[in-house]
Amino acid sequence: MRLKVKPARNKTHKSYSTYRSHRDHRSNDTELETIPALLPSQFVSSTVRMPTRVYAPDGSSRTELKPFSFKGREYLKKPYNTDASRILLMCGRQVEKSTLLGNTCLAHAALRRFFRALYVSPTQQQTETFSRDRLEAPIDCSPELTQFITGKGAKTKNNVLYKKFLTGSDITLRYAFLSAARIRGVSADMLMIDELQDILTDIIPVIEEALSHSEYKIFRYSGTPKSLDNTIAYYWERFSTQNEWLIPCDTCGSKHFGSRHWNRAGMKNIGSEGLVCSKCLALINPQHEDAQWVSFNPKPDVPQPFEGYRITQLITPWVSWDDILNKLKIYKPQKFYNEVLGYGFDMGERPLTSGDIKKCCNEAITLTNQKHVSKTTMHFAGIDWGTGENAYTVIVVGGYYGGKFRIVYARRFEGEETDPEVTMRMVCQIIRRFRCVLVGTDYGGGFDRNAKLVRTFGVTKIIQYQYANPGEKMIFQKKLGRYMLRRTEILYDLLEAIRRGTEFEFPRWSEWQLPFAKDMVSIFSEYNESRKQQVLNKVPGATDDTLHSILYCFLASMARFPRPDILKPGA
Repeated sequence: MRLKVKPARNKTHKSYSTYRSHRDHRSNDTELETIPALLPSQFVSSTVRMPTRVYAPDGSSRTELKPFSFKGREYLKKPYNTDASRILLMCGRQVEKSTLLGNTCLAHAALRRFFRALYVSPTQQQTETFSRDRLEAPIDCSPELTQFITGKGAKTKNNVLYKKFLTGSDITLRYAFLSAARIRGVSADMLMIDELQDILTDIIPVIEEALSHSEYKIFRYSGTPKSLDNTIAYYWERFSTQNEWLIPCDTCGSKHFGSRHWNRAGMKNIGSEGLVCSKCLALINPQHEDAQWVSFNPKPDVPQPFEGYRITQLITPWVSWDDILNKLKIYKPQKFYNEVLGYGFDMGERPLTSGDIKKCCNEAITLTNQKHVSKTTMHFAGIDWGTGENAYTVIVVGGYYGGKFRIVYARRFEGEETDPEVTMRMVCQIIRRFRCVLVGTDYGGGFDRNAKLVRTFGVTKIIQYQYANPGEKMIFQKKLGRYMLRRTEILYDLLEAIRRGTEFEFPRWSEWQLPFAKDMVSIFSEYNESRKQQVLNKVPGATDDTLHSILYCFLASMARFPRPDILKPGA
């Protein structure tokens, strides 16, 4: 059946709120002749069906498919229809953030020609669940959407990780936690990252490169914050407009009689019977006709800010108030803040402190005078290659002195030294100066540079390490020619050894504090819901290159001096 739509009057319209047809790319082998000009919310309410409980007069009920309605969801219209190219949704659980992402994907794919959407979540299970529940289910329940994926003679596909529509548009679905390897080679016009808080901060810029050739460059990020150091909380505080849904209190005043008190739903608004005004404690209605989004950070200090929206369970119509009160009593404070309110909570643990590092510093060791370096000691080097913005290449040199593994030299390449040729020349000079017998390097950020080191020093001298998720904590992959490391577990072993204060030795604090010690304390530990385990992540905006270069240096030394007391065996 041919869709009954009005032809678009203009050519490609680059607004993100209204979609127009790409007439110049029209294909002859499809039965879709025109694409309508619609707001995403209009498209969703006219095509998407949702299972809805319908009650009969006698009290019986049944489930029917009903059109998606924005009644009670008025606060979602702006996130659906905004012109902003970058959107950040900081949400509580079960507030339809994934539904919003899925419906947005479908709207773009159905109403734009040859448009490419890329969805990314932390795990395979989450990605497959999103594909099934947020894309396939709406398509199967909608006669209109089904036509976009099953047109006669059209080259359409409907797989779990790839969907191609009658319009020539497609949706690619991937997952990434420690590595962006599965995203490399994918080109897209719109990037959707779900559960942003559970994706390793360092790989987000790599994922974003999928949009480097797009004329649209649309970003839609969503997640539930945990600690205040977490990625999504960091993006919210520094790079977003921080839009809050403000609810007026008519008891404190009205639009006809003076100014009203406006509320952004939080702890102070939780009353025994419902949402209350934080000033007078009268009941307020989150679906009030005058309720609206208001920015609390209208001009973020960044060229391309995110239009941020905090969506809490307190304003959703489907979460009962008894359920809210029950969670308030049962949940721990941090969980209630995260899951219900959509706020970050300061629960991230710092596994290493400046005090821990100070205990390991030796005032007799200096980076500016190398007289303390023994010519007979076997030295090793570790290199963490800097890639992307706010990342530096760091090299450290260490060896055993009096039973402790001492870092005798460290350098961070900055300014003119960041030129790849200059960096490589200086790295080679340092390796030769200290006669390093083995060099541990970061594989993930330095494939080409590692190849140059191998050509210069030989394959037996350069040991490459890559963070991944192998079955064992550290395992050598012969076919790949490098060690695969389970990042969190192996870093925990290193940090525990440093905390003991008896295994490692660093230069004097006055020289080590900046930038090296600062790098080492810029990580935090928190529970990752996607992985179901504690993970270590870098504080967004900070650097941690020194910590990784020390790890690679120490791991290289273990080829000559095994330390099962530090690197604990086990899966």
